[in-house]
Amino acid sequence: MTNLLVMKEHLKNFYGKYEIYITPVMKFLLAFVSLITITKNLGFMYRLTNPAILLITALLCSFLPVNIILLFSAGFIILHLYALSLECAVVVLVLFLLMFLLYFRFSPRDAVAVLLTPLCFACHVPYAMPLAMGFVGTPLSAVSVGCGVIVFYVLDYVKLNSKALGNLETESRIQRFQYVIDSIMGNKTMIVMLAAFAVTVILVYLVRRLSVNYAWKIAMVVGAITNVMIILIGDLMMDINISIVKTIIGTVLSVLLIIVLEFFVFSVDYSRTEYVQFEDDEYYYYVKAVPKMMVSAPEKKVKKINSQKKLSSASSYHGTHADTRARTSARKLDDDFDVR
Repeated sequence: MTNLLVMKEHLKNFYGKYEIYITPVMKFLLAFVSLITITKNLGFMYRLTNPAILLITALLCSFLPVNIILLFSAGFIILHLYALSLECAVVVLVLFLLMFLLYFRFSPRDAVAVLLTPLCFACHVPYAMPLAMGFVGTPLSAVSVGCGVIVFYVLDYVKLNSKALGNLETESRIQRFQYVIDSIMGNKTMIVMLAAFAVTVILVYLVRRLSVNYAWKIAMVVGAITNVMIILIGDLMMDINISIVKTIIGTVLSVLLIIVLEFFVFSVDYSRTEYVQFEDDEYYYYVKAVPKMMVSAPEKKVKKINSQKKLSSASSYHGTHADTRARTSARKLDDDFDVR
């Protein structure tokens, strides 16, 4: 455990020293992976699949706020859908505008959650996001996680039904709009995931703020179980055929990731908990203080041996000869005076 704490301190010091370089690199990777994911799932507009365009866009995003990555990603999605179907592009554009209104109104600082949620779905660990945002966010972070869920299921729907969406010219324009709206908004799996993730974010936030020992671990377990239960209940009620095995495996992997997050964000030693009581003119205060688990990183010490020894020996040698000469001169003067 001590080695892990030392490694944590080294990482914190490294990030603090090179933050000005690390932050743009992380933004670049986030933007590039997001654009690559969009291109892989859609890719209907050939010009936007050029790797040079993706790299230039990601480099531009690395020097801009994270919310700009959201706007670029949404723009790429709309352009790809426009190349596939005008009706689909219009419906998704309106949906994105509503999502952005909710997002910028309630949780404008959670852009990373919106971007990472579809990526976690692609990595088969989507349940890590509601747990993580319940720990490091607020109850309003459910809005940002929900936006990420909608983005993933929109991309998934278009990817699976691209041929049907491309052959809507035979129907009237109203029927085409109605078909796209019903297909996207009537996705039962998306509705169940939205409900499960929203409840999980709020519940984890409430439990981890309780003044009890191991509140984060309790919140982690309660959130994971609640998430699985809501998904299973939704599966039974709506008959959406969600794989129970994949859900459990994904939840276990998500919990392991959250344990790593807890180590870096909220690592405390409950064995040294202190209770403090004090007062002022108006209130009595009862404070529970839990110290963080910290270990100072060992510093490297460099000892110069040869050069110091040579210098000291040389100085002592010259000093000894100088003293000998001085004593000899003093004796000669005394002898001269005695002679006289």
